[in-house]
Order: sequence, then C-alpha cells, then structure tokens
Amino acid sequence: MKKILPVIAAAAMTVSAVTSSALTADCADTDNGYLLSFSFEDGDENWEGRGNASVAVSSSAALTGSRSLYCTGRDSAWNGASYKLGSNFTAGTAYSFSANVMYNGGMDGELFHFTMQYDIDGEAKYEKIASAELKKGEWTQLANTSFTIPAGAENVYIYVETEENSASSVIPNFYLDEVKVAEEGVIIKVPKFILGDVNSDECLNSLDVVSARQLLTASEKDAELVKLADVDKSTEFEINDVILLQEFLFGKISEFPDNSPEPPPEPIEEVTPFAYEKNKQFKAAPDSYFNTCSQQGKVTKETYNGIRGNKSLNVYTPYNYDPSKKYNIFYLMHGGSENENTLFFQNDTMIQNLLDHMIMNGELEPLIVVTPTFNGNGSKAENFYEEFRESVIPFVEGKYSTYAESTSEDDIRASRMHRAYGGFSMGAVSTWAVFKNDLDLAGYFMPLSGDHWTNGDKAAEIAGAVDSGGYKKNQYFIFAATGSNDIAFKNENPQIEAMKKYDQFIYTSDFSEGNLYFLVANGYEHTWRQVRHYIYNALPYFFHETGK
Repeated sequence: MKKILPVIAAAAMTVSAVTSSALTADCADTDNGYLLSFSFEDGDENWEGRGNASVAVSSSAALTGSRSLYCTGRDSAWNGASYKLGSNFTAGTAYSFSANVMYNGGMDGELFHFTMQYDIDGEAKYEKIASAELKKGEWTQLANTSFTIPAGAENVYIYVETEENSASSVIPNFYLDEVKVAEEGVIIKVPKFILGDVNSDECLNSLDVVSARQLLTASEKDAELVKLADVDKSTEFEINDVILLQEFLFGKISEFPDNSPEPPPEPIEEVTPFAYEKNKQFKAAPDSYFNTCSQQGKVTKETYNGIRGNKSLNVYTPYNYDPSKKYNIFYLMHGGSENENTLFFQNDTMIQNLLDHMIMNGELEPLIVVTPTFNGNGSKAENFYEEFRESVIPFVEGKYSTYAESTSEDDIRASRMHRAYGGFSMGAVSTWAVFKNDLDLAGYFMPLSGDHWTNGDKAAEIAGAVDSGGYKKNQYFIFAATGSNDIAFKNENPQIEAMKKYDQFIYTSDFSEGNLYFLVANGYEHTWRQVRHYIYNALPYFFHETGK
C-alpha cells in the first residue's frame, strides 16, 4: 500500500529556514520527575482487583504503547483496580495525581472516580482525588495537581471505581493506563503518539534525529521507540527512516510516505470438530450426573435493574472459570409458575451438577449458563424477548467473559453464533418468541416441550423471521425436544412438521448439513426430572458452526 499521510506534528512547527536552535525553541520542558509511573507494558506492576474485581494486562486497548490494565468481574461500583502507595509518600503532603480510563460496555456517561482509601485510628476512610463522566469507547484523564494525603493517614491506596448508578443495570469493566504521581503542581499531560518523536518529548526537533541514530545502533531496541522511529510505517526501523525524519525537519518533505504493509486477511473462525449424528436418538444422562461433581462450577445470584424493574437471575460459571478467556453462553428459561432458581436449586433439576459432569468428562466445552425469569413487573414468556435484548444480555455479558467484545448491539450481534437460548414449557414459548424477534442476537435455540403461541401460522411466522433478517441456512439452529407422553407433544409436533415444509429449514441433527431437529423421548412426560435429560442430548450439538 503506497499513500501519503500528513504528519501529526507538522502543523505545530515551522520547517522553512530551519536550524537546530529554532527547532528546539518551540519545545516545552519535559522534565517529568514522576514519583510513580505505570504504563503496564511489562505487567500489572502490583496493581490488584478491589472487592470481587480482578485485573490483568490486556492488549485489547491502550492509551499509549500496546497494553493497559483491564479490570473485570465487578459486581459493585466500588469494585475496581487498586494500588497501595509505599513509604515514599508522606501523609499531610500534597501531590499531583493522574490516571487514564476507558470503558466499552454499558451506557454512555458513566461517572468514574479516582479515589484514595486510607486508615486513621484503624478506621477506613475514602476521598475522591478526581472524577469525570466518561463517554463509552474514549479515553479520559482523571487528574488533580494538588491532592493532599490526609495527615495521620496509614495504609494508603489509590484506586479507580464508578458511581452507583440506579439507571444502569451494567457495572462496566474498564481499562486503565498511564497512571502517574508527581510533586504538587506538576501538570501531568496525557501522553501523545507523535510519529518521529523518538525521544518522547512530544515535539519534533534535531534531538529526535540524534535519538533515532542511537536507536539504530543499539543492541537492544525498545519496541515503543521503534514504533515512533518507523516514520514510513513499514514495520521495520532502518536508516531510511532516519533520513526521512531529517528531511522532514529541514523542510525537504512535508509528509512522511506511508509504506504500511497490506493488512492480512481476516482470520476465518474454525469449526470445532464434532461428531454429529444425522438422526440423533434419545439417551438418558447417567444418574450420577445429577450428584455433586468433584470439579464443581459456581452458581452466582445476580440482581439487575432492567426495563421492567429490579429482577434476579442466576449465572453458572464452569470449574476454573477464567475471565481472561471467552466462553459460549446459554440462556435457559424456566416453565410457568417457576422462577430463576428452579433450574439450579430443585432436586428434580440440579442442572449445575449435570453441566459439571459433562464438562469434566469432555462431553461439553466449558460454558456460561444463565437462568433468568419472565416473572414480575409486566413481564411474561411471550414478551421476555424485549427484556432479553435491552437488559439481560447487556447486564450479564458486561460482567462475565463471553465472545461479545462489548455490550454494544453491534458487538452482541457479531457474537450471536456463541449465544443460545432455550426453555421448558412456557420457557419454550419464550424461546420461539426470542427466535422470532431476537434472531440477530442468538444463533442456537432449544425449545423444550412447548410451541410458539400465536393465532397465526406458527411455522410461517418462524420462517418469516429468517427472511426478514436475511439469514442463511447455516446461521441459525433449532434443537427441539419433548416426550411422546408430554402434554405439549400435540402442539409442538405439528409445528415442527409444518416447519419441515419450509425452505428455510433443513431437518437433521447433523448441524453441518442442516438446522432443525426434533428429539422425542418415548414415554417421557411434562416434568423437569425427565426434561433435563433433553439438555444432556441437545447442548453438546451447539456452538460448533460459525455461520460463515
């Protein structure tokens, strides 16, 4: 790729009749004198999670360089990223503090705080160093040039948190970068990336040529300085870059050439190998799978404030859940007159034990399973799809690690093939409604012992959702199930038979070739003790297709 790009700093300089002294004259004194400085390029630098939060170095976002500190797992606003100040800082003395923060999930306008925690006479106290309302996706500096550590303070920590926000159901994860502490009165500027600024003083002059020449002959080259010195963006720092920098400074060229290599093609997501059966037959799970497993996952009760008020749900995370990894997610809905606790805490369900054993024995990849509820505040099975879109997904996937890069609707849609929805009885009614209205958010569906309640043509409405969304046949999958003696069989079976006649559906349990299957268990009835075995049969068939 050959094109010419303007140099960022060129407008701030005069390049005619240039001398070294003239070039240096416009450059500010950059004697930083930082008492603490964190860029997280080499690790977490002893920062820790606060409360239930955890921190880890991430390459997904950075203000400068290629890494930042990523804070995840926050279940309260006060959970955040924390650092303990050492004995070099004196109580009763003022200092200049600065931290840069960015978040992607949740709503715009989150209020962030740079806070100090300290003890006086054994009592914990808290003071805000700086606060700012952040715009989602943009880095913002939290800074105070004169903040005094209270006299007598001990065990002093600095940390970043958010304001309690009753209007939002999401407590966002966030990135932290370029945290600095200096003497009182020092204005800590937000670092800038200026191509050619090899000595990182935020201006271009002859000193950068000297630094570039020294870097060229250095036995070990700092990766960040190489990025600054590679003025033609060829990904290789060489003598030609030094010549180009010198020619720019002396006015021979007004722009650096852009020799960026052609970007590599986007990686193709690979299909997870799986031995589908074309005509899957029912098989009951072993009785032992409903007993406690030696490798237990965790079930966490969560409360969120959604479009229909405050509600609860439960989240299953697998054994050795790692927030730095990505997980498929399955939303599983209860039946009528039940609630979000039915799936995990009743003796005739104990789905968490089933999941634990399947994962431990390699029958199922580790995943997250969520049990919400359609009860309360005007919510019902038929309209839960609204709450699912507006409240549940953003809340859960803003807090737990899924394939959604953020909780923006674009990122949720982009990760739909890693998201499934299913339910029993009235939960199946909600499943068909989610397929019809939220097909852009999920790729896999598991309606169990229930049909699509509508006064119209059920099969036509389901097929119509595919057409209106413009989806290909390998971009949505339905694994339905019921028992031959189930009261729902007489309604679900005719719907499936009608769906088979539509071009949108190819009937087979081999999802590499089709997208619709109906498993019938001989003699099984409308009870969780039997229906839970359908999950054992169906769930391993999910999340193996990419939709591409």
